[in-house]
Amino acid sequence: MMLLQNTEKKRLSKWGSYKMEWYEELDFDEDPFSVDPRENHEGLQNMQDIIDEMFYRINSGSMLVIEGDSGNGKTSTLMVAANKFGGRGKVVYVDCEKLDNNLNITHVLQDKYGLIGRMFNKKPKNMVVLLDNVHHLSKVNTERLKYYFDQNYIKSIIFTCENFKKAKFTDSLRDRIGKRVVNIPKLSDDDAVEIVRYRIDDSELFNDKLIKKIFKLSKSSVKLLLENCSKAAKSAVAKERKRVQLADLKFLLREEK
Repeated sequence: MMLLQNTEKKRLSKWGSYKMEWYEELDFDEDPFSVDPRENHEGLQNMQDIIDEMFYRINSGSMLVIEGDSGNGKTSTLMVAANKFGGRGKVVYVDCEKLDNNLNITHVLQDKYGLIGRMFNKKPKNMVVLLDNVHHLSKVNTERLKYYFDQNYIKSIIFTCENFKKAKFTDSLRDRIGKRVVNIPKLSDDDAVEIVRYRIDDSELFNDKLIKKIFKLSKSSVKLLLENCSKAAKSAVAKERKRVQLADLKFLLREEK
């Protein structure tokens, strides 16, 4: 994480006085605990095998399902693929959780060509489709996906879900997927330390013992771990400290009770 120069970390408020964000008080130029997967997908732990498998399936033109608990890196993994293959203009990312059941995957493909695609029913060939949270996807659209895959409009599809068996896939699509299902591994508290250390570099904001405690109180969710680290850091800054202490975890300890 890049550190701010003293002359760069001040920001004018609308009242004309200087106001600093909590993370600027700790000499970071941005929130080190951001959970936006579009910005923070480099520091994944124990995921290289899954990423390698995903790249292989994309390059070979097949399907893959990535299973994992909520908040443990499924979306971030898809962002790795989007970052690697997106420059070719052939990648579509869809978060099915944010779409209603009337989503038409045909329109998603046509939109790659904008208005021209809609007007002339034009669909690109050999698309890489990244589908997040597919347990929200309707059976109708899963059947459309199979059709466009068979017709080579779609080259490969990477799905993410919490439980493949509970997804609304048609039998024919399940046949196309076969046994190509991988599971995001459970992280240890040492992995949690590595994740936080990657975010804060050599800062002494947290000690390892506190990180492990926060991870446990976050129910082993990476997303919750980062969100709770952010809350604890804000608490320390409010008390004019640059190191988090156990007292800054009161909000978590109350929830545990």
